[in-house]
Amino acid sequence: MHVPADSAARHLGATSRSYLYITTATLGLCLVFTVATIMVLVVQKTDSVPNSPGIFHLKGVSKHLSQSKLSWNKDSTAHGVIHEDGNLVIQIPGWYFIICQLQFHVQCSNHSVDLKLEILINEEVKKQALVTVCESGMQTKNIYQNLSPFLLDKLHVNTTVSVKVDKFQYVDTDTFPLENVLSILFYSS
Repeated sequence: MHVPADSAARHLGATSRSYLYITTATLGLCLVFTVATIMVLVVQKTDSVPNSPGIFHLKGVSKHLSQSKLSWNKDSTAHGVIHEDGNLVIQIPGWYFIICQLQFHVQCSNHSVDLKLEILINEEVKKQALVTVCESGMQTKNIYQNLSPFLLDKLHVNTTVSVKVDKFQYVDTDTFPLENVLSILFYSS
């Protein structure tokens, strides 16, 4: 059997186009399905937000220069978390996302400085961030350093959340006072 070359090329071109159309249609359906799934998840999450304890923020560190445990200025309140003696106290059990951001300001001299920030749960260190600044041979006189540890943990009723630093004198309470934040977000029960 002999098939002309022109006929075989037309048949291959038609087959390639068919595969292209099928592939494009399949990808389009996958895209529609993905977008629909995302929209359902967003609607479910939005519906559950009013019933959740929400977010609790503490902004700005009080100027207690002799303490290592930080005292926070109360910025907002939320259902399920209270502010007591500089601590956050959990009122609704569940999984919580905790983040602390502290801005440090160090005027360098001839020695290095270790900056340490710790997140404590019931006075036990659960997360820490540590950085060394002003290393030898550095030409910079002033260093601004941000530390931001975060933690996802299951917390029970009356659990306390607090923050501790090694050297409070380096916590920047003047230049960027509102950059120092302790936040807690109820994740799920």
